[in-house]
Amino acid sequence: MIYLDNAATSRFKPKAALDVLNFDIVHSANSGRAGHDDAVAKSIAIERCRNLILEKLGGGDDYFVVFTKNCTEALNLAIFGSIKDGERVVTSKNEHNSVLRPLYLLANQGKIKLTVLSQDDNHKLNINDIKETAKNTDIFVFGGACNVTGSTLDLVEVGQIAKDNRVKFVVDGAQCVPYCDINLKDSHIDMLACPGHKGLHGIQGTGFLVVKKSIQLSPLLFGGTGTHSSDVLPGIEYPESFEAGTVFSGGIAALEEGIKWTYVKLDFVKKHINRLSKNLIYNLQSIGCTLYTSETACGVVACNVLGLDSTFVADYLNENGVAVRAGLHCAPLVHEHLGTLTQGAVRLSVGVDNGDKDILVVSSLLENLIRQASATTNKLS
Repeated sequence: MIYLDNAATSRFKPKAALDVLNFDIVHSANSGRAGHDDAVAKSIAIERCRNLILEKLGGGDDYFVVFTKNCTEALNLAIFGSIKDGERVVTSKNEHNSVLRPLYLLANQGKIKLTVLSQDDNHKLNINDIKETAKNTDIFVFGGACNVTGSTLDLVEVGQIAKDNRVKFVVDGAQCVPYCDINLKDSHIDMLACPGHKGLHGIQGTGFLVVKKSIQLSPLLFGGTGTHSSDVLPGIEYPESFEAGTVFSGGIAALEEGIKWTYVKLDFVKKHINRLSKNLIYNLQSIGCTLYTSETACGVVACNVLGLDSTFVADYLNENGVAVRAGLHCAPLVHEHLGTLTQGAVRLSVGVDNGDKDILVVSSLLENLIRQASATTNKLS
């Protein structure tokens, strides 16, 4: 199978990540719940991963890391845990439902005033629109890169706008980490939500939220934290209060190894994915596909083939050994902007283990499909 669905989850995982996951399963223990050596070792490994995340993302002592099971949970924690009744929130039509649904729910309940910015003709947000709304806004919630078109947002520029207007800045990093350079301090980011299983090459079941210590955050879950066990109404402690219950220590250990591998290889990873994505776009345009992607930094390429339904195209590719994603990609407002709410789109997302042959094979298959569809149309006419 040629795997081109890396925007959903990367298929490649470093051997070291798989090794530590297996070790953790074989040597199971619950971190922070006992004083024996194995439990303490899990706690130390988890703290080591927290520190690595802050180091790579430029957080330092001003931030803390909360581990979650995915980026969606991290975004829900950021939104429901920090937004107060009556606040004014700005987001955009480029966002995933993990941003849109929590915000629309709060707006529908009358708890917030929500403004949703539109994209321009290049599927990007207009910086002037962001500047204009910042004057009467409490919180920005934006993705660093769109999961459908791959269009990116200048986080440094938006962060400066947020800082100048005293606006809290929440970033969905699902598609942009680590492909877009992110420094939490330089971009004045207050909270950054990330999956562990995409560009960082960890495994599914892991994610995290990086939070500035000045943010007043409330937990989503309540239960055992391993601290203040005699108190049924404990105070807030960072990060323990936000990780109630047993954490996925094996996944976090694997994430640490995935992060280490990714950042050692990052220059190669970025150049490789960018080059393959450019080649893919060129090939798809050459054979007559409709493209919705112009930026290639994150490896996300969206297209349609003639007037064919996107799920039909994806099924055809699957039958020929190629895995892609079709439909609305949990981002309905993006497809509303593209005019593809009915047809959807085919998303081909490149990973570090893809090669030139993969791009040639999928391009050839789609070219053949176009020939078949055109021949059928000619017969009918």
